[in-house]
Amino acid sequence: MSPLLHAEITPVINKLSDLHAGAILAGATAGTVTLNSPSGTRVTTGGTALGNSVAEVLGCLTLTGKPGNSWKIRTGSAVPFTLMRVGGGSLTVTAVDFEPSSHGTGTFPHSGTTSKFYLGVTIAVGSSVTAPQGTYTGSVLMLLDDTSNQSGKHSTESFTVTVKVDPVITLTRTSELGFGDVFSGSTPGTIILTPTGARSTTGGVLLGNFAAVEAAAFNVNGAAYATFAILLPTSMVMTGPGGSMQVSTFLSSPNGSGLLNAMGQQQLTVGATLNVAANQADGDYRGTFAITVIYN
Repeated sequence: MSPLLHAEITPVINKLSDLHAGAILAGATAGTVTLNSPSGTRVTTGGTALGNSVAEVLGCLTLTGKPGNSWKIRTGSAVPFTLMRVGGGSLTVTAVDFEPSSHGTGTFPHSGTTSKFYLGVTIAVGSSVTAPQGTYTGSVLMLLDDTSNQSGKHSTESFTVTVKVDPVITLTRTSELGFGDVFSGSTPGTIILTPTGARSTTGGVLLGNFAAVEAAAFNVNGAAYATFAILLPTSMVMTGPGGSMQVSTFLSSPNGSGLLNAMGQQQLTVGATLNVAANQADGDYRGTFAITVIYN
C-alpha cells in the first residue's frame, strides 16, 4: 500500500492594490510625507506640504496559506529605496509600514485567507530645487514565509510605490486695476469697480469716459484640478498731486477660492471700491496692492 502523501501549500500574497502616496508640494526646505497604515491619513514635516491633484491609495493585500500555520511577512528588498522621476530627480522611501499586524506575524485562518492588510510609507522629499514637479515611482518587494513549514515555503510580491510632486502655484498679472477718469464734486463719493469691469458711483462722484477702465486680471497656474484660496488686501492707498485716495472692499471672481482646470489654469479678476473726497484735486493717482493664492 502506497504511503499517504501530504501536499505542501505554498503561501501566497494576494495583491489588491499598489501604493500611491498622493500629491505633495515640495517647499523651500526638505521634509517628509507619511501615508499612514491602516488609516490612510497623510502627514508632512519640514517644507513639504500636501497637494490634492491625485488621491492617495494604500497598498492592500491578503495572505493565503495552510489553515493554522503561522506566517511572517517582511520587506524582501532593501529599505530605504529610491523613487525615480522620468527626466531626472529622485525621492527616498525611508520606511514601509505593514498594518494591522503585530510585528508582521500571524496565523492563517480556517478559510486559509486572511482579512485585508495595508501598506503605508514614509518618503523623504527634497526642496523644490532638488525635487522638481512630476511623478516618482519605484517598487518594494514583500516576502511571505510559512514559519510552521520546515521546508521553508515562501512567496514574494512586488508593490509599486508612487508619489506626485505638484507644481508650485503661480500668479501672473495680465491687466492692471483701472478706475478710469472721474470727476469729484462738492460731496464725497465712491466708484465701485466690479471684477467684471463694470463701474458705478455713489455720492458726488461723476464718471468720465477718456481713460481705460478695467478690472485687474491674473492667470493662476498650478496642479490640475487643485483648489486654491484667494487672499485679497483689505485696503490700499493711491497717491497723486492732490494727496491720496483710499481703495477698499476688494472683490474677486472667483470669490474666496478657485478650482484649476485639467491644464492647471484659471483666470482671476479683481475689482474694488475707490473712495473719492469732496473736491479731490485733479491728477493721476497710483498705488500698488498684493494678491496671494495658496493651495487649499
